[in-house]
Amino acid sequence: MQTVVSIPGIHCASCAALLKDVSAEFPSIQNVDVDIEGKKVTLEHADDFDMQKWTMDIESLGDTYKVHPLA
Repeated sequence: MQTVVSIPGIHCASCAALLKDVSAEFPSIQNVDVDIEGKKVTLEHADDFDMQKWTMDIESLGDTYKVHPLA
């Protein structure tokens, strides 16, 4: 499966690396693509991926990292 979210606070390669590091802690995520310019994150994941837990972990990094689902 694929999920795309917007995180408006993404602004640099360090942000992308941090998001990938957190995502690496989720075994059901197979791939993470961070579009710095578009401020989007594309997650390729298994059906059992816990999106709510991932969102909480990302948002716990600070106010900059608010996750907004995209349709």
